[in-house]
Amino acid sequence: MAMAATQLYLPEVAFAQVAYGACILSFLGGARWGFALPEGSPAKPDWLNLANSVVPALLAWVALLFGDNLTEANLMVIMGLGIALHYDLALLPTYPSWFKAMRTVLTLVATFSLVATLILTSVYPEKRLSAQKK
Repeated sequence: MAMAATQLYLPEVAFAQVAYGACILSFLGGARWGFALPEGSPAKPDWLNLANSVVPALLAWVALLFGDNLTEANLMVIMGLGIALHYDLALLPTYPSWFKAMRTVLTLVATFSLVATLILTSVYPEKRLSAQKK
């Protein structure tokens, strides 16, 4: 919203958004792991569930490695959000319905926010918040 309000593309703000998305992805992997481990959980702690718990954090890490290319980093976080949502809705249908609804809405909001940032990169002129010192 800050970029749309100022009509400027701010790379530092875009990177902060990617970093926040990466944190969300890491949290989602941990939430899935935490759902699978307790005794009596409908999601068994097998290789499929535990390996899929690690995938969002790995995608987040790779996205942060693309720090110099924010378009690729944004796309990696968007893919990670989509994959995590697919895992939660399709592979773990035993999540409570309120959780699945919340996950869907929050994932869509985060995805649309990242897509808006991608669009703003080509619409508005770039301005750095701080000059880089050499």
